[in-house]
Order: sequence, then C-alpha cells, then structure tokens
Amino acid sequence: MKKIVCFLLAATLMMAVVPALALEARDITAECTITVASKSGLAKRLYDRDWNSYWSGDTGAKTVTIKSKEPMYGLYVGWTEAPRSWALEQKVGGSWEKTVFEPAPFQHMYYPLEGVKELRLKPEGKSKKWFGMEEIFVLGQGEVPAWVQQWQLPDSKCDLLVLFAHPDDETLFFAGALPTYAGQLKMDVVAAVFSAGARYRTSELLNSLWTMGVRNYPVIGPFHDKYSTRLESAYKEFGKAKTQRFAVELYRKYKPDVVVSHDVKGEYGHGMHRLCADLALYAFDAAADAGKYKESAEAHGTWQVSKLYLHLYPENRITMDWDLPLSAFGGRTGFEMAEEAYTHHRSQHKYEQFKVEPRDSAYSSYDFGLARTMVGPDVLGNDFFENLDSRVTAP
Repeated sequence: MKKIVCFLLAATLMMAVVPALALEARDITAECTITVASKSGLAKRLYDRDWNSYWSGDTGAKTVTIKSKEPMYGLYVGWTEAPRSWALEQKVGGSWEKTVFEPAPFQHMYYPLEGVKELRLKPEGKSKKWFGMEEIFVLGQGEVPAWVQQWQLPDSKCDLLVLFAHPDDETLFFAGALPTYAGQLKMDVVAAVFSAGARYRTSELLNSLWTMGVRNYPVIGPFHDKYSTRLESAYKEFGKAKTQRFAVELYRKYKPDVVVSHDVKGEYGHGMHRLCADLALYAFDAAADAGKYKESAEAHGTWQVSKLYLHLYPENRITMDWDLPLSAFGGRTGFEMAEEAYTHHRSQHKYEQFKVEPRDSAYSSYDFGLARTMVGPDVLGNDFFENLDSRVTAP
C-alpha cells in the first residue's frame, strides 16, 4: 500500500509540475504604465490594438518608458517600419543596463527581457529623427505565445514562391495555398508582395501570413500602389525593365520549385494583378538565361523554376481542394484559415466586394492553371507539387 501511495503522490506532483513548465506567458500590457516623453495621450496609440494608429518619436518624444508591478520577460513590438538602430535600457538592481540593437530586417520583433519592472526604449545614433511603433505587447514569465511573431529570413532555396500584388491578395485569390503548404506541410514558402502600399498594410500582411503558418519573412517589393485596368499602363507606371529585373531576381535568389501568381486578366481587371502574372511568365524563362539581367545572375546564379501556376489560367486547369481539414490548424480548412487571415486586413474591410473567393465564385480561389512546366502535365491535380518526387504531396 505504501508503494501505491508513493506512486500516486509522485504522479500527482508530476501532473502539477508539467503544466507549470509549459505555461504560456501572459500578456500584461494592460497592467503596465506606458509613457512617452511628450504628450501622454499619444502613448495610448502603443496599446490600442489598432495597427493603423501609431506613435512616432519624430513628433518630439524620443523615449518610451514601461513600468510594471509584475516582472517583464518579453517585449513584442510592431514598428512603423523595419527598425533602425535603437537602445533598450532595463533597470536591473537599481542600475540601467543598456543594449543597442542594430538595424533589423523585420517590422515585427520579439525581444526577451530579464524579468525587470522598468525599461526604456530610445533611438540610437542617426535614428534620433526616426522612432516609431504601432503596437507594444509586454509579456510575463512563461513560454512565448504562438501569436508572437518570430520571423526568419528565407534562405537561398525555397519550395514555393507566391507572387501577389497587394497585402490581402494572398488570402482573397490564393485561399488555402499558404495554410496548406506553409502551415500544414511545413514547406519552405516565400511570400512576395509587389507593393505594400500604406505603412500599416505591411503589419496587416505580417499578421495575415503568420496566421496562415508562414514563418519566412515576406519579400516587400519596392513599388508604390497605383490602380490601372491595363497591363500596358502598369508597365508604364512602374517601368518594364525595373519590374522584370525584380521578378527575375526573385526566382534566382530564392530558387523556388513552384511559383504561383495572379490571373493574366487581373481577376477583376486590376492592372497590377495583370502585371504580376505577366512578370511570373517572363521570369520563368528569363531567370534561367544567363544573358538576361546579368547582375543578379552573377549574384545568385541562374534558376529554372519547375512549375508555374496562375490563378484562373485557362489551360491545364486544376481545382485545388481548400476544404480539407488541416491538423496544423486543429482541423480547420485552408479556406477557413484564409478567411481568418483576411480579418487582419482591417483597412480593406470597407470594400464590401472583397472576400476570400469561394469555390463557386467567378474568381474562385480554388481554380488555377499550369501555365508553364518543366516536369510534364498534371494528371491527378489538387497538388502544386505533382511530378516533383522530392516533395511531400498535399493532403
């Protein structure tokens, strides 16, 4: 009996300890006092959970101070742009300890803390004229929550490259593509947006991609947003050589096996959508030609993409099944995850005609065509990686 009692006691203790070890860090932002060096009202923009609002140090305030009764172990910051040099000062044992962060490539960043109760954020060096944040999240002790974005840079070889015109297109017209291949199958996926548009739309894009399981930081194109209805107008606006150079370098730098992009007719006729589709077609051959755009060929080598799919392409049609349950998302489907991701694009919700296109829509996000292939035609369908034996097939 004594052995049984001891065993039960040990089991009870283990059950009490294991959940504690896996406890997720709590968001304690609401319990903190956050102040800025000028008008105190501006500090509210840092924790109003509106990614469209922001606080900027160039308005006069150059320091953000955070105080908490509970020890702080993590800081998650949504910057107004990828941060330049800045300093984090933590009050440890009554003294300020300073850490200088050099320019970083990510607009959303997580920083571990030392369990302090007071800290300051300041610009550093030439960055004093710039210092801006959209949102701040303060975390207590525990595991970093899954919703905190900890991005990685894409490496020099990916499985899938998705090229789209604007933030939100990755959900509206490609639906389950990113949840399936990045989230469920854990493939190496690069999302490349031609134009991020307004400042806050980059944050909306990051929140959307993270929701769908993308962990490679997206490629943000250097182009502005300009509506047109003709391909020729789009090329004239952005420059044909400049845009072709961009697309060719994408293929060469990330070396995708499969590329997916827009409808050649621009879905509902958008010139920038047409442009992305046309660039995807051009780069399929040009990226493999050492005589085209020699600078990127020297930097990255040439590359031949194996397959190119375009949304609604009229030839070699396939219908993807985005309604399959995905275990990575608790049984929710790729289409459902795309719909959830679109909720992050709040700035676009004023346009009621925009939605993740259902199967029976004229712009169905399920319908694609194999526009170019080096590995033969699809037979089975429902998998962008058919005939690529080294890749895991879709569920």
